[in-house]
Amino acid sequence: MEVILQQIANISILIYIVSTMLYMGLSFFPKQFIVPLKNKQLIIKSLTANFILMPIITYIILQLIPLQPGLAIGLVLMTLGAGSPFMLKLVQFIKADMAFAVGLMLILSVVTLIYLPIMLSFILPDISVNSSSITTSLLVLILLPLAGGTALKWRYNNLAEKINPVFNQISNIFIILVVILYLGLNYKDFLAVFGTGAIIAALTFVLSGFLIGYFLGGPSQNTKTVLGMGTAIRNSSAAFVVALANFSAKYDVMAMIIVIYLLSIITIMLISAAIAKKTEKASTNA
Repeated sequence: MEVILQQIANISILIYIVSTMLYMGLSFFPKQFIVPLKNKQLIIKSLTANFILMPIITYIILQLIPLQPGLAIGLVLMTLGAGSPFMLKLVQFIKADMAFAVGLMLILSVVTLIYLPIMLSFILPDISVNSSSITTSLLVLILLPLAGGTALKWRYNNLAEKINPVFNQISNIFIILVVILYLGLNYKDFLAVFGTGAIIAALTFVLSGFLIGYFLGGPSQNTKTVLGMGTAIRNSSAAFVVALANFSAKYDVMAMIIVIYLLSIITIMLISAAIAKKTEKASTNA
């Protein structure tokens, strides 16, 4: 029974990844890939925050808070993947710069496809990682659904708008199912996370990401907030792809990915609520 549930959990992850990427693709026209590229300085800052400074922060965290190998790998996988679609929901909630948020997420997602497999072999040299398998998995599970959804929206916009909410719901349902199944199947591994320093490491990682993005995203308050969120909330889809392909037997890797994912959502939702309240108060006073 446990083996069957484990297979269901793995299949649920795949469905979550593909449905999330389809939802992203169905939400945007191809031209929205190009718009954010016009602000080259902000793009350079965004790439620096996500693909240079965050790995440095992760290195510092692992030096200060030594983690078990599996937990450390989970943290590294989340570090190397950027461009989470969940960020868009929070940006919409606080009424920040949605155009920049869309472009940022798309650019970070595409760069992740190239960056993650290359960097993984350097960061984890002592662990056998199939780079070609990772690249293929990322292309099939992330790039193809994303490109397919975008192409469908460009060609059949009315159809895309009708089916997009369906894939959004599927994505939400299956990430909840993934969390429940992995918590249930590997509850001992999750309980073991407490007391290892993993929670402190994950929280430090998320808050550092927000602060780095926020301070590099200026001068506009809107772009500062968006980049803060985009840097703090990592691409769990990419991390799941690599974990399934290379570390499926290491449950603590998956445990760390889920811990960081949940902590980032909770933390950034609280920050978003505070920003939204401040924005509403400012508009009322104006």
